[in-house]
Amino acid sequence: MRGLGLFRLRKCFFHWFVVLLIGCSSLPARTPNLRYFPSAQSLKITALPDAMVAIPIGRLEPFGFDPSSPAEWVLSFRGHVLPFWILGDDQPKLIFYSPPTRSLYWGENVLLLQPRSSFDLTADPGLSDWLQQPEWSAINFGQAKPTTGAVLGYLFFEQDRIYQPAAEGEHWFWQRLVNGQMQEWVVNFESPPLGEVLVRLSLYSASEAPQRPDHVLQVTVNGTPLRKLFWDGRGYRKEDLAAPAGLFRKGENRLELSVPELEEVPAQMVYLDKIEIYSWQNFPVQADQSKFLAKDESELVAMENFGRDYWIWRLDNPLQPEKLEREERASAAVEYRGYLYVSRRGFQAPSDLRPIRRETEPTQGESDTEYIIIGAEDLLRPLRPLLDLRRNEGLVVKTVEVEEIYAQFYGFSEPQSARAYLARAARSYPSLRYGLLVGDATYDPKQNVTSAALNRLPTFFIETTFGGQTSTELPFALLTQENLEFLDTEARFELNLAVGRLPASSPEQVRRWVSKVIEYERGEKRPKANTLLAVADPYEAYFAQEASEFIRLWDSEVRGELFSPTPGELGTSQAIQRYFGQEFQMIAYFGHGAIDLWGKDEIFSAREAATLAGQASYPLVLSFTCLTGYYIHPEVMSVSEALLWNSEGGAILVIAPTSLTLASDQSFLWKAWVESYRSGAGGRIGDVWVSALSRVRLQNKGVREVVATYTLFGDPAMTLP
Repeated sequence: MRGLGLFRLRKCFFHWFVVLLIGCSSLPARTPNLRYFPSAQSLKITALPDAMVAIPIGRLEPFGFDPSSPAEWVLSFRGHVLPFWILGDDQPKLIFYSPPTRSLYWGENVLLLQPRSSFDLTADPGLSDWLQQPEWSAINFGQAKPTTGAVLGYLFFEQDRIYQPAAEGEHWFWQRLVNGQMQEWVVNFESPPLGEVLVRLSLYSASEAPQRPDHVLQVTVNGTPLRKLFWDGRGYRKEDLAAPAGLFRKGENRLELSVPELEEVPAQMVYLDKIEIYSWQNFPVQADQSKFLAKDESELVAMENFGRDYWIWRLDNPLQPEKLEREERASAAVEYRGYLYVSRRGFQAPSDLRPIRRETEPTQGESDTEYIIIGAEDLLRPLRPLLDLRRNEGLVVKTVEVEEIYAQFYGFSEPQSARAYLARAARSYPSLRYGLLVGDATYDPKQNVTSAALNRLPTFFIETTFGGQTSTELPFALLTQENLEFLDTEARFELNLAVGRLPASSPEQVRRWVSKVIEYERGEKRPKANTLLAVADPYEAYFAQEASEFIRLWDSEVRGELFSPTPGELGTSQAIQRYFGQEFQMIAYFGHGAIDLWGKDEIFSAREAATLAGQASYPLVLSFTCLTGYYIHPEVMSVSEALLWNSEGGAILVIAPTSLTLASDQSFLWKAWVESYRSGAGGRIGDVWVSALSRVRLQNKGVREVVATYTLFGDPAMTLP
């Protein structure tokens, strides 16, 4: 970015796919098509949201779609049946509206086109949470319509570029503005606005100060100050600004936002979320596909070229858009209604079209399945030696490619699909006890600023008290709705299975880890001594007390050792590295932490964990701290990941948090862990994990957040040391 940080706003219009359109929602009678159609296949269609999409029938016919029998097919979006139209004669197209959505997990919509006989999806009751409709009813546009046939044009600009997990509700923003900074955007009008223009800014204030007001924002259009905004405190706000006629003009317009300095407010920080612009425009609009508002739709259908050169859909319900017809003359409405204008060349092509891959039904013997492993195909292949090992131990293991799961549950790459699959599997396989999720995840699953390689298997997100949004694997193990509510209430809490996460982004990482597990299970790298190490952060004496109590809880057959350095002591990281070279069954850390660090004095780091070598055995590592399991950061490797991926040393399994929680709340978990381990709950690490979580008393929200955000990294079917 140079100079003023010039951003060129692109309207919510695209390079549209050119189609020839005549006719309406059904084809006229025509000579029967005698071509051979294969057996019908269900299709997955990927398209940008908030757009009218066209697919040539010729692309659909190889999959069995017959345009003469459209009623035999169902187009659905998250289980909701959507209308579609077949327009054209010589070159007919299937036309549909891809709803406006906003999700944590996807940037493009997935729609399923299926034979009616194959459609068996239940409508997603939570779809309303994903829909993103403009707040048209809240528009207070004072100026009356200037001319007959004019409509209220709507431009929407937004980019998700900056992640702020601590922000309430919305976590992705477009641009950050601080003291003395100015940013400039270019807004294009293809024709001059008719009269005044309404500009709506959506902002988030991330700072606050004792001085009131503690925020100021200057808005300027084409060099002319429009308005100076003042407000106080943190949080979201929407600001509507009316620009007088003539201030915005045809062509490029410069919209500037700047943060003047305020006395006694040393630092202001404001995030821009989105910009919306409303202006009167002559109809038909010049863009090939665009939204607008109007009160009298009879004016729209009376235009000379309506139904030939352009079409209009009413968007009262984004899941059921209504195509306007010339013979339907509606009376004038009291309030503005939203419409979508599409010209002859304005339809968008889908970004992807492919058959749906479906998992086969359970085969004979699968009803005894005890262990399910889910992941992408390339990450499952290196697991074969481990699968053979577990099967030789007597476990009935089943692997499932995650794409097959997505195909069964709305087609989207999201954690809800994997959880729904596990819930169904738990009903089909009464013996199911363990689940392993193989694949990395990221706080940016939509790939706003990162690559798809970091989002191999998306995870769930929750809001926490001290750290804001973070990841949780617990919903994968809570397979009833009542269980999911435990964070906000003291509802029934019952784990259905032990779930582990292997946050691999490449097959090579999986291979390294599998080799370590094989060495461990064969006894080559299994600790022979019945010992444990507790490491205490020297920053506060409280941590040494916790570590000592952890050791005291074990019986006399377990030899515990405490490493509690003094504040500022030199050589602590080297000492911890030497401890990893000894044969400890467990190494537990108590203290402050960050993603890649133990201790405020950096007594151990991910960098050092990645270089451990020459170990006689691999320990189980327990981290009673903050953030060391935050594997969803796209750029920073956590301590937990470094311990797992180290092929020459490190840990065999890690239990660590993805959040910021209090040590006093964490104590409920480690006490339950010791109690469960000593009770001999099951013969595998996952049995101890489930027992420990179930023993924790959920007496406050902090403890519930500990239970939700501590993650088992590794194989829940690993045998106990």
